[in-house]
Amino acid sequence: MKKAKAKAKDNYLKNTPSIYKIALVATYRELAELTEQVSNELGISVTIQDGDLDEGLIVAKELISEGAEVIISRGGTATAIAKEVDVPVVAIAVSAFDLVRAVAKAKLSGQKIGVVGFRNIIYGSKTLESILDVSIEEIEIEDAEEVPEAISAFMKKGIDVIVGDAVSVRVCKNLGLPAILVDSGKEAIGIALREAQELASVRRRERIRTEQLRVILNTIYDGIIATDSEGRISLVNIAAEKLLKIDGKRQIGRMVAEALPGYAIEIVQENGIAKLGDLHRSRNAQIVQNIVPVIIEKEIVGVVSTFQDVGHLERVETKVRQELYLKGHVAQFTFEDIVAHSQSMQDLLERSSRYAVTEATILIMGETGTGKELLAQSIHNASRRSDKPFVAINCAAVPENLLESELFGYEEGAFTGARKGGKKGLFELAHKGTLFLDEVGELSLSLQVRLLRVLQERSIMRVGGDRLLPVDVRIIAATHRNLEEAIIKETFRRDLFYRLNVLQINLPPLRERVEDIPIIMDTLIDKICFKNGCLPPVINDEILFILKSYSWPGNVREFENILERLVILYSGREIEVKHMKEIFLKNEVSDSLVLHLTLTGDMENMEKAIIHKTLELTDYDRDETCKRLGISKTTLWRRLKE
Repeated sequence: MKKAKAKAKDNYLKNTPSIYKIALVATYRELAELTEQVSNELGISVTIQDGDLDEGLIVAKELISEGAEVIISRGGTATAIAKEVDVPVVAIAVSAFDLVRAVAKAKLSGQKIGVVGFRNIIYGSKTLESILDVSIEEIEIEDAEEVPEAISAFMKKGIDVIVGDAVSVRVCKNLGLPAILVDSGKEAIGIALREAQELASVRRRERIRTEQLRVILNTIYDGIIATDSEGRISLVNIAAEKLLKIDGKRQIGRMVAEALPGYAIEIVQENGIAKLGDLHRSRNAQIVQNIVPVIIEKEIVGVVSTFQDVGHLERVETKVRQELYLKGHVAQFTFEDIVAHSQSMQDLLERSSRYAVTEATILIMGETGTGKELLAQSIHNASRRSDKPFVAINCAAVPENLLESELFGYEEGAFTGARKGGKKGLFELAHKGTLFLDEVGELSLSLQVRLLRVLQERSIMRVGGDRLLPVDVRIIAATHRNLEEAIIKETFRRDLFYRLNVLQINLPPLRERVEDIPIIMDTLIDKICFKNGCLPPVINDEILFILKSYSWPGNVREFENILERLVILYSGREIEVKHMKEIFLKNEVSDSLVLHLTLTGDMENMEKAIIHKTLELTDYDRDETCKRLGISKTTLWRRLKE
């Protein structure tokens, strides 16, 4: 039996957290056996240990130390346990059926029956006299030590038999007096088990809430102090201890007016009017304080005061403002986003990767739409500054009178309408990162002088300012202009050109790397289809030939626009030559497709060049091409295939 009990106890303690840990202290063996039967029927896990009165209390405390969440017992043992422990105690009630059964058994031993025990055992027994035709005397006890005296009193009255709990039965046996135990039935045990399960559930939820609240209070940055209805401090979290330089444990229970004079908490406690945003100096720190009354049914039952360090708030605000200001100053593209098969682009990307790991200034030359900013972002993301800001500005897009303040910032009052507190310029925002100056060739000569000074001194002066601010910025400049010609025309400073042109990258136009068109086309079509929810059109070799033959004055940017038209207009359909007339505007086609025809090589090569040139001039109209060349459509098709 002991091994079985030990095994049951081990299993009980190893239960998963979802199973409530309920324990029964059985005051007699039959109660333990019946409880085991009922618990199996109900599917409620319970560990069972024997113990009555003092012994039961010892057993209960041991079970609680091992994790029991609710204790079940009966009679005086349940009462004794409830007085000594902090966990809920469920007493198995003695039902009317239990009492009737016990008195009916006692009637077999005599007509004069004495009922002795705690109130929860004997309550209502007197009413059974007329029902069972017996004489019943009651003695209610409040302590087990009263039982021998009570039974002795019954014996003097000539009582034939005693009805009571386990203690009473045990005393009667020692005195040789017949006794009947009021045992608990399955109904009462089942009710107690369900009640214990519900109590365990509620208690666990409350413990979880309490622990969550404790963690929240002790991990948030705000200091918190709470008082009860009398104005005594009931809670001090860790942050409040640090901010106010106090020992929280020593403050618990003290009157708030005495513990924290001058904080106005006692004023809110009295008048119930919240005080928000109060500034208060505590030791060496300045704090902002919010004091709010806790009111239930128009009665003030306490106050909650929160504290924050003003210095911390200022630092957070500064950081948030900076992050908001820098929002968008991030390089999105890398070298992996640049697709190319041509040898010229492969060489350019390899050289750009080598440039990226240096700190030298880079000048990117290339026509409009060749992807200069894409390359600049890729260089930044491959550099040691990749986790710092990438700030870009198009020097041609900002009016000259605003560009200076955008680049270098300004001080408060520098000009009419200047923002209060001044404004950081792009050089300051790009500190430790990269500043991309697109279309740098459009800078005025006066701004070129200021830019040259920044490159030389590595410091800037705000507009209207009188102090130099050091900046650590890598410059990547880009232009579509021929700066050497601009130098000759004296529209661009030679010394600035030398400062910018430390490392030079020349991006070739799309027409000079037509072998890249298919892979660029596939990449862009995938992107366009995803953005617009379209199916890719079918592009045959003839259409691809047209795309390769076009001069693309707008380069990749124009190419992407044309492809977007094709995707939207011919989603999932095959594109024909006639469709290209709807895509290319006639003026741009006629301008871009007028090519100088140079006839070289043998007759076959010259014939091929003539056919291609004629197709270009007729917008790839085969009927018009055949008419101009004086050949049939069959001949034209055969020549094209060849």
